[in-house]
Amino acid sequence: MFIDGRELPDNHIVEADICIIGAGAVGISMALEFNNTNTSVALIESGGLEFDAKTQSLYQGGHIGDPTYPLETNRLRYFGGTTNHWAGHCRPFDEFDFSVRDWVPYSGWPVTAEEMQPYFARSQPVMQLGEYDYDSVENYARELGLKPLPLQGERLINVLKHQSPPTRFGKQYKDEIEKSNNITVYLHSNTLELKSNESADHVTQAVVACIDGPEYRVKARYFVLAAGGLENPRLMLLSNSTAPEGLGNDNNLVGRFYTDHLLIRPAMDVSLSHFKYDFRLYTRIHNINGGKIFAIMTASAGLTKKEKMTRFRFHLYPHAPRYDAAVGGVFSKLDNSPHVTPLSMERGTSIQVHMAMEPIPNPDALVRLSDDLDIFGQRKLEVKWLVSEQELANAHRAIQIGALEFGQMGLGRASAPILEKPDQWPAEFTSGKHHCGTTRMASNPKQGVIDKNAKVFGIDNLFVTGSSIFPTIGHTNPTLNLIAFSLKLSDHLKQKLA
Repeated sequence: MFIDGRELPDNHIVEADICIIGAGAVGISMALEFNNTNTSVALIESGGLEFDAKTQSLYQGGHIGDPTYPLETNRLRYFGGTTNHWAGHCRPFDEFDFSVRDWVPYSGWPVTAEEMQPYFARSQPVMQLGEYDYDSVENYARELGLKPLPLQGERLINVLKHQSPPTRFGKQYKDEIEKSNNITVYLHSNTLELKSNESADHVTQAVVACIDGPEYRVKARYFVLAAGGLENPRLMLLSNSTAPEGLGNDNNLVGRFYTDHLLIRPAMDVSLSHFKYDFRLYTRIHNINGGKIFAIMTASAGLTKKEKMTRFRFHLYPHAPRYDAAVGGVFSKLDNSPHVTPLSMERGTSIQVHMAMEPIPNPDALVRLSDDLDIFGQRKLEVKWLVSEQELANAHRAIQIGALEFGQMGLGRASAPILEKPDQWPAEFTSGKHHCGTTRMASNPKQGVIDKNAKVFGIDNLFVTGSSIFPTIGHTNPTLNLIAFSLKLSDHLKQKLA
């Protein structure tokens, strides 16, 4: 069922068992877990069913750290959320992502890959993906009549990604929610604050307002923040009527550890020695086993440990070379040829390599409230994205390894600006628009904001889900993983409501 919040009377009270704030991938996935049950769900969505510029302006904010994209361009504020423009690439975190890595500060999760496997598998159909199998690169390649790259396996390995259509959650699940007898979506409804009891350990209601419309309240047994990696911490910080520093912020961790993938697109060009080599396993999307897949290259666990790096991945694209010379510092190790002209400048004679790298968690990278106000008089966000010298060194080494790998396979010679100038980020460097880490999951409140069940430390009925809960983010895209954690939270709340 859908209700336009603008049509509710002022000071109206909505009552539900669960109040979910945010109707993007996570909020919709969670709500549907309770569909046609006795659990009443109020799903609060800032926007309507279509894009609206005035509502979108509520995402505006500032930057006080390294430059990145304007905050209002990264996300979409209407039913379906940012899935209205996401790319659809999917791969689950693995055991290594969840582990403590002594060379990566603040790494390690309070849950394991084994615990999460059932939820990863359950997430596949939610995003219209095929059979849950991310390991069978050789088998899939054989079935498709293609060959994976002959990587040695000591440094780089071939892995699979699944490709969602991509699922536009607002369109895909609108009819199912509209027919539901226990899920109600409140559109054009902006959550301004969570109110709590005097001890700030129990949320009593959400204050909701419409642009040029009424203000009303939502009362529920359980509240779930599912508004994304930036709005989740913002709402907690704005909820300061009882807790001056914001709900769940006793240890000043809400908004800290802001992370995003480090992208260089393109990172390097490989001028091919063999123009006829078939890269289609990597450069095209293939239909197989009821879904779509393609291959990427990533660092092995052994390499990551040996080099003490964070994780990274390479995507391949056919292209004509952009550079007129290779970089001798890499290739002299292979063939003593410091300056090599590309073999051809025709499209298809070069492979363009894009890189995405995991950032290092940093408590000084954060999002916080600024003094600028939005149209509700609420304080906007300002983002402090920080990139360290170690991350630059990691990126340089990753691209160097990739270049060496192509050379050792005999496929061609690489060129990349970062290899020529290792002390500066190339012009192609940017962020991944994956806002993570700002309400991180941890084993205790001194290290994070929520526990392994996604409950905010010190508050008995407030939960947070989405990319803001990730302590580390690996090299892969977040959407499959954040949906898996929302399904895990749904199961937890089912048990509590039973």
